[in-house]
Amino acid sequence: MKILLRVSVMSVVLVGMMVSYILAQESARDSFFLKDQLDPFDEISMKINEVNEENCGIKHVSDLYLNKDTVSHIPDIKEININPVFPNRTDILHLHNMALSRSFFFSFILQSRFYRNPNDTYDPGLMYYYLSTVADVASNPKINASAIYFSPNMAYSPSYKGFSNLTFPLFAPRTYRADDYNDPIHLERISTLNMFISKDLGAIPENSLGENYTTDFYRINEWYKIWLPDDAHNKGQQDTKTVYDVRIRFANNTNVTFAFHGPPGAEEFPGPVNWTRPYFDCGRSNTWKFAAVVPIADIYPRQTQFRHIEFPTYTAVSVLEMNFDRIDINQCP
Repeated sequence: MKILLRVSVMSVVLVGMMVSYILAQESARDSFFLKDQLDPFDEISMKINEVNEENCGIKHVSDLYLNKDTVSHIPDIKEININPVFPNRTDILHLHNMALSRSFFFSFILQSRFYRNPNDTYDPGLMYYYLSTVADVASNPKINASAIYFSPNMAYSPSYKGFSNLTFPLFAPRTYRADDYNDPIHLERISTLNMFISKDLGAIPENSLGENYTTDFYRINEWYKIWLPDDAHNKGQQDTKTVYDVRIRFANNTNVTFAFHGPPGAEEFPGPVNWTRPYFDCGRSNTWKFAAVVPIADIYPRQTQFRHIEFPTYTAVSVLEMNFDRIDINQCP
């Protein structure tokens, strides 16, 4: 009897200890994971899922954006070769470099006319803008869209010369990657990532404010407002844009140096590349995007024959975007 009683007492003690341990674990788990408390990942996920193609047009503008700190460790040109770029940020670094190269390239070719025969037109053709944006998107499967947005009446046609050359009210060639998984010729129903759609977002009906990417009615045009409009030409300022030199050596050992105005230097604040908040690309690709924005400089106005009234001005921006769902988000903003 004594042995049985002693075993029973020990069994009760062990059961009590197990119950206490389980209760302690349950209380600790409840203290960390509350049913009614959301963590930052839940908040971001809910905000993303609440917006779609059908309801984005009636959503408040704040619902179309995420906080800027949603994406952390964004590459900065001031930190290249100083701080490491994490492996999951190499695609954003490529986006950064592509946007910067587009800015230098178009700034140079738009101003190179000053070093050529004035009777010839060396401006890029309008189709060249489209092909350039297509090449940007084709360069990397992670780059989803590329565009060049001109300020109102600052895009010139290469077909006309002289001071009477009128400008385009708006010009914005944009290319984005389309999903062709449902194309009848693709029996596997797998997207090839090789289908692009190019449009001029400036070709809109007159007085259509909702489709005008320069107005507040466009709602998702934070990429435009970062750098534009630039009023340097209205203020008569000749020294507000950084000057770069391009030195070219030809096969006959002759040299030529081109000086042109471009984006801000790497040492300037905030630098040449700016980033938008993640946003829902409402009415266009209808996906969440993250974009790098760099200004394009030109001399404005053109063909006046009086250089002292032609001012270096940011006339356009180069915008390169990637899908937000391809980026590791910051879960602790």
